[in-house]
Amino acid sequence: MASTAPSGARPAVRADLGRPFRWLWASTAASNAGDGITRTLLPLLVVAHHPDPAVVAGLTTVNMLPWLLFALPAGVLVDRVDRRRIVLGSNLVRGAALLGAALVLTGNRPLGLLYALAFLLGIAETLADTAAPAMLPRLVDERHLERANGRLMAAQIVLNETAGPPVAGLLVGLTAAAALATGGVLYALAALLLLGLAPLARTTREAAPDRARGGVLRDIRDGLGFVLGHRTLRLTLAASALYGLVFSATFSMLVLLSEGTLGLSATGYGLLLAVGSLGAFAGSWLAPRAADRLPTVRLARWSLVASGAAYAALGLGRHPVLAALALAANGVFMMGWNIPVMSLRQRLTPEDLQGRVMSVSRLCAWGTMPVGATLGGLLAEALSVPAVFVVCGSVLAVGALLLLAPVREAPAAPPGALPAPSAPPPPSDPPAHTDLLDKG
Repeated sequence: MASTAPSGARPAVRADLGRPFRWLWASTAASNAGDGITRTLLPLLVVAHHPDPAVVAGLTTVNMLPWLLFALPAGVLVDRVDRRRIVLGSNLVRGAALLGAALVLTGNRPLGLLYALAFLLGIAETLADTAAPAMLPRLVDERHLERANGRLMAAQIVLNETAGPPVAGLLVGLTAAAALATGGVLYALAALLLLGLAPLARTTREAAPDRARGGVLRDIRDGLGFVLGHRTLRLTLAASALYGLVFSATFSMLVLLSEGTLGLSATGYGLLLAVGSLGAFAGSWLAPRAADRLPTVRLARWSLVASGAAYAALGLGRHPVLAALALAANGVFMMGWNIPVMSLRQRLTPEDLQGRVMSVSRLCAWGTMPVGATLGGLLAEALSVPAVFVVCGSVLAVGALLLLAPVREAPAAPPGALPAPSAPPPPSDPPAHTDLLDKG
């Protein structure tokens, strides 16, 4: 007897993701390796000559500032210009900036120059990280978006978060110039690998004469209006914003929990982070397989609830082994949320709005992080460091249930049923899968 998949789930179809995706994956892997090195390297360069906590914190602020200033305009640009060229150009800019810095910053390291480098890298990252996910729906079949996103996130976890920081430390031990040059070469390699991708045609219709003035602002309003008018996108983005608050609040206090509550050394803290990365890597493998068998919204909702429970367990536990298990579990559940929701947004968004919806998504998730870190510190002072994890985890679990409760899966079609007839879309405007979930 033939079996049917659960409502909202997709049949488990195993197929090669194709050569275009492999080029994108290789380029993304190289740029993530560059990210992992530079994000560790720049604070080390600042600390060596300017060992002031406020100065070091300012570097992070300057590096993240482009996400607040340029995220929405970047989405408009991504929807107007060949996305491959945006990613390629962003990697070339990052490569050239780091190679130039390797020559300039060999001796004295002026703080202004380091801040300018961090800001420039942040602008390039804003463009690249908005354009690359928006390319994916045109490179792979929509049935395989979870697997494709999982592989891209696995590369990020391994090369950016796990391997990059220790490699940066080793390179700085040689010379700062060697570390900067290595990052520059990796970004240049990422740009070179994108040449294997054929150019992607413009995705937005040519602007009409009456839209020539104020076109960017109107495009931003169109993107925001689409997100706010679509119930599924609106509520999942609200949940992402909540997750950003909780993640930054807890992560900012994790080092204090490690040293004060768990009694771990700096090496133990590093191992704790490594265990969390291993959990996320496992989740990047498990989440696409779970998405083949479970309805997307159900998987995402309960993964977010389970992530909140893992944060609460981290605050309640008092033993390093229990903390490591909670962090590993949280890494798995984090991917159980991120991968299905990213794929869902890509399916629900029309081709000519992919960049703008992606920019709104990043703004919601990352724009809340400075606020979350501040709230984490205030909560720790008012209660205690472990209480931050318990409170934030509980808020995340309850918030996920409340925010995502109105979202419903599309009903499964009866076996053998034919799709309803519809007019074919114009060849230059690929169909948007906005009928997968309800609007509201």
